[in-house]
Amino acid sequence: MVTVAENRGFGVRSAALCLAVAVAVGTSGGCANIQDDSTRTKTEGTLTGAAVGAGLGAIIGLIAGDGKGAAIGAGIGAGVGALAGFFVGKHVADRKEEYASREDWLDDCIARSREVNQQTKTQNAQLKKEINSLDAETRTLKASYKKKKATQAELTAKNKQLQELKKQNEENIKNLEAEVAKQKTVAADARRGGNKREAEILDREIKSLNAEITKMKQYNKSLASMSSRVAV
Repeated sequence: MVTVAENRGFGVRSAALCLAVAVAVGTSGGCANIQDDSTRTKTEGTLTGAAVGAGLGAIIGLIAGDGKGAAIGAGIGAGVGALAGFFVGKHVADRKEEYASREDWLDDCIARSREVNQQTKTQNAQLKKEINSLDAETRTLKASYKKKKATQAELTAKNKQLQELKKQNEENIKNLEAEVAKQKTVAADARRGGNKREAEILDREIKSLNAEITKMKQYNKSLASMSSRVAV
């Protein structure tokens, strides 16, 4: 006989898998009307990353074994995936020869740096909320385990969720540090070419992005601490 709890668990898993499929399918037509190749590449990368991330996140969330876990996992996955997807394709810093003028290239480099910064800030805002939620969950779970009201399997599942998120976040940090290196190269080029204004704008964007990377690294320390908390 299938219990109510088993039915509920199956329903949650089905919903999460449907979400993953729906998001993935939804991206297939999202770029159909984009004419510019560079914009298409960047947009397709972002949408694909979001689809894969949402599907992976939902599965990660299911490890926790409840509907809330699936929902949180899908939210985390979409955010992380979208950020990773932004780095698909040739970087604008390496396409200088494709531009009609130096100024056009620098303008696109600046636009790129601003967009990366905005996406990273959005990602960090989402991550902060999830960190707070996971911190509370792990404290409650560990307390329940000590009272023998939670199982070792539940702690192991939560630890796996934390480790997966930490791994994804580390990949984002790696990509963003590479982005900073590219932006520094463009800023140096701008200075050499006498484009002082553009160089100063890029310097500010680089400083802002480095601050967001620092936040990400701190969040990973928090995830590592929570992982130790539920380790058995």
